[in-house]
Amino acid sequence: MASRYNVKQEIARIRNPIHFENAPRFTLADWGVDLAIQHEFETAKEIVRLIKRSAATDVLEFADGRVQLIGVRIDATCPLVHKTLEADSREFPERIFRVVAILRGTETLIPGGNETFQNRDQLFVIAGVDDIHDFVALLGKSDEKLQQIMILGGGRVGRATARLLDGEKDLTIKLIDSDADRALELADELHRTLVIHGDGRDFNLLATEGVLETDALVSATGDEETNILTSLLAKHLGVTKTIAMVNRREYLPLMAPIGVNAAVNTNIITSNAILRLIRRGDVVALASLSGLDAQAVEYLVHAESPITRKPLSRIRFPKGAIVGAVTRGDDVTIPVGDTRIRPEDHVIIFSLPRALPDIDKLFSG
Repeated sequence: MASRYNVKQEIARIRNPIHFENAPRFTLADWGVDLAIQHEFETAKEIVRLIKRSAATDVLEFADGRVQLIGVRIDATCPLVHKTLEADSREFPERIFRVVAILRGTETLIPGGNETFQNRDQLFVIAGVDDIHDFVALLGKSDEKLQQIMILGGGRVGRATARLLDGEKDLTIKLIDSDADRALELADELHRTLVIHGDGRDFNLLATEGVLETDALVSATGDEETNILTSLLAKHLGVTKTIAMVNRREYLPLMAPIGVNAAVNTNIITSNAILRLIRRGDVVALASLSGLDAQAVEYLVHAESPITRKPLSRIRFPKGAIVGAVTRGDDVTIPVGDTRIRPEDHVIIFSLPRALPDIDKLFSG
């Protein structure tokens, strides 16, 4: 219908994986679909990123995967606690990352140089994908490789997660599902994953199947309370990382305080996937994070953009926004005051909503 009325771009959320995996007689393009999103698969990709970044509570990618924005919660043992951002910059002048936001309780802060890091802060940092490890080490954390993975729930998200991980030779994956027929189907489909028919809420079953030796537990059943409770149980038993699928937004701010390492929300992930596909003028990508009252925006710079006229230190930048990273070709740069933005650069900005209109003006072509 949209194609009939000459809508420029049609994006459809489609659940059936057959449209993505095979070549049916009628393709999505035949039905007028330009871009298709399978939101369970997008959620599974987010879960895999969180498994690969074991210290992170959130992971977003920009610049075709060359830049990552990650969230990390710090505690009293972190070397940065009680230090200001300015002092940290003096101590590590060659640092290749930038703290773009702090979540303190329910308040989102875009930090200035005088901002002091506090116990229980959740830091959001942007860096080149190869430099994230250095930041994690600075916090006194270990971005260790998680090898023993247990997935609860063989629905669309659990199945997609297992399929993405199934090809990793150095991982041991177990998937527990309460539906006998689905468990048999998954056992035929997944070649390196051990599929177990049982109730993931059964502590004896989890103990028998080695939850005490598990590095990461993914709770992806269709019941949010079950996902939260099993994640808490696993954390209590010493599992390094717990990831719960939680689609009720009001639950999300509670996850970190009660001890769940990471929560994935299918609705937020789907909206971010759509926003990555939509090109709105100078905006290449736009994404939000659960619990944060801020957005990350990737801009493409034009020759006429006002931000190219002066070094960053001489540009009146709106309060509540910060430049996170600049990509120029294959190079990723964390900009400083004398950095000049050039045409065709990609600039990633982290901003509170009130500052976005002024930011847009700086990048308008």
